[in-house]
Amino acid sequence: MSLNMYRPIPKPDKTANPRHLYVAKLTFLFCFACFFNLSAKGFSQSITLKAENMPLEKVLISIGKQSGHFFFYKYNEIKDARPVTLNLKKASLEGALKESFRGQPFGFTIDNKTIIVNKTQQVPVAKPVRKETSGSVVDQNGNPLPGAAIRVKGSDQAVVSDGSGMFSFSDLDDGAVLMISYTGFATQEIRVSSGTPLRIVLKEDTQSLNAVVVIGYGTQERKDITGAISSMNAEKIKDQAVFTVDNAMAGQMAGVQVSQATGAPGGGSSVRIRGAGSLSAGNDPLYVVDGFPVTNDFNQTNNPLNTINPADVADIQVLKDASATAIYGSRGSNGVVIITTKSGKSGTSKIDLTVNTGIQQVERYLDVLNASEYASYLNEARNNAWVNSGPGRSASDPNSARTNNVMYLLPDMIKDPALLGNGTDWQREIYRSASMRNYQLNFSGGNDKTKYFVSGGYLTQEGIIINSDLKRYSFRVNVESDVHKRVKVGANLTPSYTFNNLVNAEGNWQAGGIVQSALTAAPFLTPYDSEANYTKITGLGIGTSEVDNPVKLAKESYNKQGTLRLLGTAFAEINILDGLTFKTLVGTDFRNFRENVFSPSIVNPNSVNAAKVPTATAVTSETKNWLAEYTLSYNKKFLKHSVNALVGYTAQKEYIDYSSTAGTNFANDQIKTMNAAGLITSAITTQEEWALISYLARLNYSYADKYLFTATFRRDGSSRFGADNKWGFFPSVSLGWRISEENFLKNAGWLSELRLRTSYGLTGNNFISNYGHIGLTGIENYIFGGSGGSITNGTRLTNIPNSMLGWEKNNQLDVGLEIGLLKNRISMSLDYYIKNTSDLLLNVPVPTLTGYATALQNIGKIRNKGLEFTLLSRNLVSQLKWTTDFNISTNKVKVLALGPDGSPIISRQVTSANAPTHITEVGAEPGSFYGYKVIGVYQNADEVAATPSIAGESKPGHLKFEDVDGDGQITSTDRTKLGSPFPDFTYGMTNTFSYKNLDFSFSLQGVQGFEVLNMARRYYGNYAGSYNVLKSASQGWRSEQQPGNGTSPMVDRNFGALPGSNLVNNVTSAFIEDGSYLRVRNITLGYNLPVARITKSKIANARISFSVQNAFTFTKYEGYNPEVSVQGGSTLVPGVDAGGYPLARTFMLGLNLGL
Repeated sequence: MSLNMYRPIPKPDKTANPRHLYVAKLTFLFCFACFFNLSAKGFSQSITLKAENMPLEKVLISIGKQSGHFFFYKYNEIKDARPVTLNLKKASLEGALKESFRGQPFGFTIDNKTIIVNKTQQVPVAKPVRKETSGSVVDQNGNPLPGAAIRVKGSDQAVVSDGSGMFSFSDLDDGAVLMISYTGFATQEIRVSSGTPLRIVLKEDTQSLNAVVVIGYGTQERKDITGAISSMNAEKIKDQAVFTVDNAMAGQMAGVQVSQATGAPGGGSSVRIRGAGSLSAGNDPLYVVDGFPVTNDFNQTNNPLNTINPADVADIQVLKDASATAIYGSRGSNGVVIITTKSGKSGTSKIDLTVNTGIQQVERYLDVLNASEYASYLNEARNNAWVNSGPGRSASDPNSARTNNVMYLLPDMIKDPALLGNGTDWQREIYRSASMRNYQLNFSGGNDKTKYFVSGGYLTQEGIIINSDLKRYSFRVNVESDVHKRVKVGANLTPSYTFNNLVNAEGNWQAGGIVQSALTAAPFLTPYDSEANYTKITGLGIGTSEVDNPVKLAKESYNKQGTLRLLGTAFAEINILDGLTFKTLVGTDFRNFRENVFSPSIVNPNSVNAAKVPTATAVTSETKNWLAEYTLSYNKKFLKHSVNALVGYTAQKEYIDYSSTAGTNFANDQIKTMNAAGLITSAITTQEEWALISYLARLNYSYADKYLFTATFRRDGSSRFGADNKWGFFPSVSLGWRISEENFLKNAGWLSELRLRTSYGLTGNNFISNYGHIGLTGIENYIFGGSGGSITNGTRLTNIPNSMLGWEKNNQLDVGLEIGLLKNRISMSLDYYIKNTSDLLLNVPVPTLTGYATALQNIGKIRNKGLEFTLLSRNLVSQLKWTTDFNISTNKVKVLALGPDGSPIISRQVTSANAPTHITEVGAEPGSFYGYKVIGVYQNADEVAATPSIAGESKPGHLKFEDVDGDGQITSTDRTKLGSPFPDFTYGMTNTFSYKNLDFSFSLQGVQGFEVLNMARRYYGNYAGSYNVLKSASQGWRSEQQPGNGTSPMVDRNFGALPGSNLVNNVTSAFIEDGSYLRVRNITLGYNLPVARITKSKIANARISFSVQNAFTFTKYEGYNPEVSVQGGSTLVPGVDAGGYPLARTFMLGLNLGL
């Protein structure tokens, strides 16, 4: 038995005799020590100890443990002693004590197994030698490394090497330790011991495979990963002029298609991981922010990630295959995006200030007719309509000879187009050069026990459409502390407030869509009249379109939204035994959303005459989401075996309170609040909730770092599904073989890594409504007593309950190969996957005797399969450095089964069309465009007679459609598939160059082989001679001798009266465009100022940068943006451009200072 006692002598009781108490206590302790003396024989008398600024008390404890001696000292004297730095190797006990007390006012006496420490006469301590220290940082080839971080260990002093790799400190202690780090190189520590300049050679980090990757409910070394995971870090985000996390991901990762559908401030992107796996449920991935699964179901018209500051993000991991996503069970089908925010690091305290300011402009203007061209176009349309209205009529006939119909008359204001000039460019009236400013201030640091990161951000962003803007206030606190050697606690809190001024940009002009109104409004009119009032451009009585003044629509728009959000987690981690850790995490996502909309009397886009009565809507939504997680993990390495096991329980619940009130009969346009409404037209309140309970487990096993195995399962119970199908089981298994670790390849210098992996598993999709499985009721009025009876309010069932309703199931097979060459200067990965989704949720027709038309059931199958390739290479590693990050992926989606009889689903994009727009059928891609196929233009009457045509309508100059069913006429049965919104492949590439302090990078994003249904062309590409149009639409047929461009028909003001030929009423291939594009997503030029040379201030680093976001787009698409809206989330009606908010080209100047 042995006993070590390191008890400090307490302060004496002043009421007693201090000397007697002191002697008595020493006597007791000496006797106690002697009693246990015989058991201390086995302790070593040689001391080995390395200490760096270690408190003296800890040094004595360590010596006592190694030697078996007991120390006696006065605590108040020892705690004030100077920290000790020493390096002892098998030193004698006496030598170790002398080194520990060197320069200290202490002596010692060794009596058997007892060491008494006494304070001696104060020894003058020489002041530490402080001197200027300089040096250079280079790689193994002697090339300088600009931008390397050099920090003084244990202090806040830090500098960054300049363009020549040089650095200097003006005032360092002799013996200070420098920590040198640089991306892609191993960190080194060097002690300052002389006045000679330092030459620090960093070695390339060949251990990148040992980098830790965040996975579901834990971390894992990259070399041990058997799943398909793509990553991006803060370096890829910092210089991008993006303000939401999802927009930063565009083009960065294989298999991850990010489409920025809107350029509105705060607008997000559509993110699809390995295609679309559902027809009616959600296709968005699950987002996990610092361990909290964020739901996407609040305020769907906005981006759920726009409250998260991209500058706070440390890295993003995208989990793609079943091995990686099965741990999230019924929410993993669409992939998982894990966002980890920045945290503090021990040893240093840092202050970082980032200021960005810039200008945003519309990326492109569409080429529409000017005033004189538009007038000529109108005249031609009216002349053609007059000529086609009957025999013997000529385009030269005066108005007096024409019937009294405005479609045939030539208004005086457009009779002489040449006098009108260019007129008004309505696009330039509603678009502006919009300013943006973004400020970010961070404080971070810590010690060996506590680390912290605190940030505050402010973003103000004007929209490129007048009267639209966004303000975001964000704050983040991330702290963790080792409160005990086996207990760690931490918290991550993110309060934010976002305020948004919205305008009604998207949609047709009848609904007040500003973008489409600007493209179709008459250019010979002006925004304001001579008295500075809005020009009335409707009700002119000349047969032009009734598009309202676009400037008025934008400026008088009133739609204000505010979102207050608190996203936070707190955790406690207990190391029960070595390798066995219990962790509990609790979190909340509280969101309060308010929206106030007011439509004033002067905004009346779909009425010719009098002003309308003002209307208003007020919406409030409050969401409370709670999370509790409990996990137990075990890590053990023995011999050649490595085991990592995890079991856990999680529970998450969300409450949603929603209310909406609408009113009208406001006395004027000045008071916009609901209390001024003369009549409340509707009042709606709803309360919803959902809950998810889960059990999970994962086992990772590795043998000899060569053979890898992972098994995962999760069991979910969800309130969203039927009473008889609440629980689901989601397993996965994966294998990996690090071939490069085999003896026949291990010594191959050219090969750094060769790993083969495969996985198979089951995940689910529960992104559906909260109550789709039960019979809901709706309001219904009943009449009692016959025709003269009374009306009684009541309710009725609105849907059939389904107790077996469950989640969509996703079975996925993945095979991957990862290769690293030349010390990982070149690394590649290749993945092939097949993803089959079954039990699709579809509305299936039911017998009419049930009283319903359809019922929601799990039926149908869909398949996605594809290839992904990623290449990362460091092309140049000398003083001029060049790296390339390239990815390309392809995905093919096919419907395998639909309903009981496999009948196709014909759908209509409700806000954009009066006819079917899409078709989903077995054996083809879902959501294919559907309509009439244009095969040319009729050139003469003989061709009309000899070719299937629209009975009673088709004439020379009209569009000629394909007779699909071969019945000799063009009818609704001739609608056919016209194209697909799903691309053949997507790709992205980032090239980064650096030379000394200067760096330059550019990022490309491309999508190839898909079509867009440009429904906005029903108006600005129409041939009815009413709206303004693209110049290409005015190049139509005039005669056999002037056939135009061969695809555009004659312009005819009377087209609106022809139901078959009217392009507003029907979808044709004339609206289908090739959406393929290559976009220069970002260009950045940066310079790291050599602050170490030019200033003696405490500035550790300074950087200025200039970047351009959405610099150029190369595409044949005639709309603003081929990355069109997929709002609504349904795969049945994707890829429709209804005239959305255009993307902005952003020019941004940035300054970053580090202290």
